[in-house]
Amino acid sequence: MSQAWRLGFEFSAGEQKHSVDDARWSLTGLDPATRVRTGAFTASDREDVPYRLWPATAPRALVLLLHGACDYSGAFDEIGPLLAARGLTAMAIDQRGFGATSTRGKWRGKNRMIRDAIEAVLFLRMRYGQTLPVFVLGESMGAALAVHVASRAPDLDLAGLVLSAPGAISGTWRRLFGTAITRILRWLAPGSGIVLERLSAWEFTPAAAIRLLSDPMVMRRIGPAALFGLFKLSRSAVDEADHVRVPVLTMTGTKEDVLRLDCIRRLHDGLAGDKTWESFEGGPHLLLHWQHNGRVLDKVVAWLEARLTAHAGAYKVGIASTAIRRP
Repeated sequence: MSQAWRLGFEFSAGEQKHSVDDARWSLTGLDPATRVRTGAFTASDREDVPYRLWPATAPRALVLLLHGACDYSGAFDEIGPLLAARGLTAMAIDQRGFGATSTRGKWRGKNRMIRDAIEAVLFLRMRYGQTLPVFVLGESMGAALAVHVASRAPDLDLAGLVLSAPGAISGTWRRLFGTAITRILRWLAPGSGIVLERLSAWEFTPAAAIRLLSDPMVMRRIGPAALFGLFKLSRSAVDEADHVRVPVLTMTGTKEDVLRLDCIRRLHDGLAGDKTWESFEGGPHLLLHWQHNGRVLDKVVAWLEARLTAHAGAYKVGIASTAIRRP
């Protein structure tokens, strides 16, 4: 860990605003042949939520992509086009407090983040119609958020969740210790910042390594309020799992270097619906950006295809049942 990261502490951390040049930098590395649209939708609190959209030519399903902590929608620049090529229109959003949001560097609370994700699903359906199945794919923090979305909004009728190393904290002593540390830090030094800078990225794809090491849109400092919020989000995701009844694919790597595998397993075991556990030998925390991520994406697409087949079968049964009930 010490060789891969530089850890530091700043007692007085300035605001982490992004500039137009920062956003432009994040777009210059995109393949010119890639069909990607960028924009923002207006959330219910009148704030703009930036997004990147990779449209499929003839979409069979919609996928909302939720990034991890300190990251932004650009985390899916390699994955979005691959999903679109398989007939899956994909959209990634910048979550509140991250990316190009107006509150970058500030924690807006899990309720606002959950609401944004729900409204992103509604935005996709408004744009592409109500009949296409919708999946949510989340990574780390984004995966924990996906659990909350499925738990809090069962009426969204999601077709399934894909959780890549979901943020999860379980165990009484672990929770008490983490809560105490983050609260003390928030009370004693509310204006401080914890520096978490990656020094090496050899286990990732070249594009992911460049982004993680150099992209100015990736945050490399986090404040006590955000740290406390992330801890609560990960803790409560485990508690919310038993309210999730949609199909779920949970993925981890055997070289998980951020979270404890037993915590992720506890979240997975608590899920109430159909669930699949997939472990990748040698995989790190950021599985979707791993240099062997082809194996991971193949598993994701195969699982999505299976769910689409099941969804189509259920839809046909529903039509037949409706026809029988007609007088």
